[in-house]
Amino acid sequence: MESKAPMEPNELSRREFLRLAIISSAMLMGTGSILEGEQQTPHAQLRELAPGAVRPDGWLRGMLEKQAVQLGSKLPQVSWPFTGAYWAGEEKDESIKPGQSWFPWEQRGYWVDGAARLALVLEDEALMEQVWTTINYTLTHPDTDGYLGPQLFKDPKGDNHRWPQAVFFRSLTACADTSSPLKRASGKDIANAMRKHYLNDQASYGTPERNITNIESILWCYARTGDPRLLALAENSWAAFMKVAGDELHGDLSPLRVYAATPIDAHGVTYAETIKLPAVLCLYTGKEEYLKFAEAAERRIFDHHMLIDGIPSTSEFYATVTSLDMHETCDIADHTWSWGYQLMATGDAVWADRIERACFNAAPGAIKKDWKALQYMSCPNQFLATLNSDHHLKGLGGFKMAYQPNPGKRVACCGGNVHRIFPNYTTRMWMQTADGGLAAVLYGPSTVRANVGAGNEPVEIEQTTSYPFDDKIHFTLRVSRAVNFPLSLRIPAWCQNPKLTVTGVPTSAQPTTKGFLVVRRTFNPGDTLTLTLPMQTALTRWPQGGVGLEHGPLVYSLAIKANWKAVVEEKYTTADFPSWEATPMSDWNYGLALDPTQPTRGIDFKRRPDDASENLGPWENPPTTLTVRARRIENWQLQINPDNPAQKFTPPLPELGVSKLSQEVEELTLVPYGSTELRVTIFPTVKT
Repeated sequence: MESKAPMEPNELSRREFLRLAIISSAMLMGTGSILEGEQQTPHAQLRELAPGAVRPDGWLRGMLEKQAVQLGSKLPQVSWPFTGAYWAGEEKDESIKPGQSWFPWEQRGYWVDGAARLALVLEDEALMEQVWTTINYTLTHPDTDGYLGPQLFKDPKGDNHRWPQAVFFRSLTACADTSSPLKRASGKDIANAMRKHYLNDQASYGTPERNITNIESILWCYARTGDPRLLALAENSWAAFMKVAGDELHGDLSPLRVYAATPIDAHGVTYAETIKLPAVLCLYTGKEEYLKFAEAAERRIFDHHMLIDGIPSTSEFYATVTSLDMHETCDIADHTWSWGYQLMATGDAVWADRIERACFNAAPGAIKKDWKALQYMSCPNQFLATLNSDHHLKGLGGFKMAYQPNPGKRVACCGGNVHRIFPNYTTRMWMQTADGGLAAVLYGPSTVRANVGAGNEPVEIEQTTSYPFDDKIHFTLRVSRAVNFPLSLRIPAWCQNPKLTVTGVPTSAQPTTKGFLVVRRTFNPGDTLTLTLPMQTALTRWPQGGVGLEHGPLVYSLAIKANWKAVVEEKYTTADFPSWEATPMSDWNYGLALDPTQPTRGIDFKRRPDDASENLGPWENPPTTLTVRARRIENWQLQINPDNPAQKFTPPLPELGVSKLSQEVEELTLVPYGSTELRVTIFPTVKT
C-alpha cells in the first residue's frame, strides 16, 4: 500500500476545511451561532472564564481598587504617550525617531487592555467609560476593507509592523467575551470586525519582527466566527515564521537551539510573547508538535535565566542570575500571560505555580505601594533606586530603576503594561475543566460564578483566605440545588502535606500527577471545603555564594528604609504623580549567619494572627515575617562612579575572604519581597 506524505502543520485536511466552511457559512447567513463569550478551544485541558466571572475580594480587591483610583485611571492625564489620542484618531507623531514609529500605539494599547480588564473585574463604570471611548473609536472607524487601526501599520513592513494591533486587540477580546454588566458591544460584532481586519487586507504575519504575535487574536477570532481561513492564516503564518525564527529579530527560536535547550539570546518580551503562540495553536488544533515546541522553548527560561522573584533575568535581553540581574516590568505581565496559555494547553499546575510566584513577588516588588509609581527595571538586590542608579551595564547610570508613573518615558511600555498583571491574575484564578468541572488554579480572596456539570448548572463559589499570607483557604458553595461536578484544587509543588476537609470531614484524596486534588461529588447548597497548604521555610543558592529565603510562595527580603525625593519632569510627570528617587536610610550590608549543616535551623517564621482576615493592605503592612541571625559586613558599601562621585550603584555580593565582619550577631526581620521597594534578597553568608 502506498503511504501518504504526512500533512504539514499549516495544512487543514479537506474534510476539516469543508466542515468549518459550512459552520462559517451558516453563521454568516444567520443560520448558526456561537454563544456570546463562548470559548471554542476544543483541545484545552483547562479553559479560561470570561473577564468578570471572577470577582476579587479582600486584599486582592483592595489592591485592584487602589490601582484603579491611581495610575489605572490617572495615567492618561499624567504622562505621554498615554496623554495622546493614539487608537482614537491620532495617526502619526512627528516627534518619534525613525525606527520607533510604533512605540506610542504599543504603549497606549497596553494601558487600554489593562484598564479595560481592571474595569471589568471591578465592575468600575467610570473606568470602563474612560477606556471604551478609545476602543469604540477603533471599532467604529475601520478602513473600507475592514482594516482596524492607524494607517501607519496598514502595510506591515519594517518598523510599521502589526505588533501594536496584537497588543491593543486584547482589549477588544476582553470586551467581547466579558460576562460583566459593563459589556458595551456584542461579542459577535467585535469578532466579525476583527475577522474582516485579518482577512480582507491579505497581510502576512510570518514576518517581520513581532507581526507573528497576531496569531493570538487571529485564533480568538477563528473560535468565535468559525471561519476556517483564520485557522489557515494562523498556521501558515507560524510555518513562515519558523523559516526565519533563528534571526536575531525573531527571538532566537530556531528549532535547533530550542531543542538543544541553550541559553536564550533574545529580547525578553519578544520571546515571551512569541513562545506562547504554539501553545495557543495547540489549543485550537490539538497538534502535539506545537505544544512540544512551546514547552521546549519555555524550558530554556527555567534552565538558565530564572531569578528568585519568579521572573527571568531580562534586561532587556535574557541574562545571568546574579544578585544584580534584573528584569523589565513588562516581562512580569508578558511571561505570566504566556504561562497562562501553557497552563490551559497542558493542564499542569506547575504553570500556575510560576504565575503565582511572579505575581506575589516580582510584581508588587516593582510597584510603589500607593500605586502612583513603578520601576522599568527591578532587581532582587536594589539598595537605591534613583534617576542615575541603573547598574545594568548596557544602561549604566540610567533612570529606569527609579519609581516613576511612566518609568520608560519615550519607551513607555512598562507604564502601560503593569496594568495588565493583576486583572489577568484575577480573571485566570478559576478555569473550566474538560469534564465539566471547575479548577481553582490561582488562590486569593475571590468569588466565581460559572456553569458546571452535565446540566450546565450555575454555581457560585466564594474563596475566603488571606493566602499567600496564610495557609488556609475556605470555599463556600452556593447552588440552588444539589449539583454533581468535579472540583479541582491546585496543590503547589512546594507543599508536601496538603490537607482537605469537605463539610468538616477530612478527605484522603491525593493530588493528580499534574498537581491538582480533584473532589468528585454531589455538592449541596452551603457545602464548604477547607484546603490547608502547610508552608515551610526554604533556602535557595545563587551565584557568587549568594543565598535567598522563601516560605511557601513568598520570597523574603530585608526592607531598607528609604529617603524619598520627588522629581517633576515636564510631559512625563506631575506634582501629584512625580518621579521618586529612593536612597537608603538604614543598614543593608548584612551577611546571614546560618548553620552550614542545617541552614534553615533557627530561622523563625511569624504570622500576626489578628491579620488573618482583616488586613486589606498586606503589601504595605505585611502580616508575616522571617527572623534570621546576621552580621554586618563593614566593607560592603555602595559602589561609587570614580568619574562622578555623586553617582552610586548597588554593589555585587562581597568577596567574603576579604570582608571585614562585625563581631556582633544581630537579628534581622525579613518581610515579603513584594512589601519592599529598596531591599536585600540575595545575601552573602558569614560565620555564625
